[in-house]
Amino acid sequence: MRKEIHEYMKQRPDLKQFIRHNPIWYRYLSRDPHSLSQLENEVKVYTGKTIPQKLDRFQSNLNMAMMLLDMVRGFGAEK
Repeated sequence: MRKEIHEYMKQRPDLKQFIRHNPIWYRYLSRDPHSLSQLENEVKVYTGKTIPQKLDRFQSNLNMAMMLLDMVRGFGAEK
């Protein structure tokens, strides 16, 4: 792996962790150092930092809050 890519990995622990779990990326980066942007996209998907994943997580949390609110309302109506 090139020195500048290795230095970049030191600054980004999320990339470093991803590469440790997916060692094929060592080969990809050694052969084509310009695939770094593709690696960053893969890391976003892996860590759940894409916009659709964030929206799904937000919607799930909102649904959970609504369900809890409905449960609290239900307990208040019984008394």
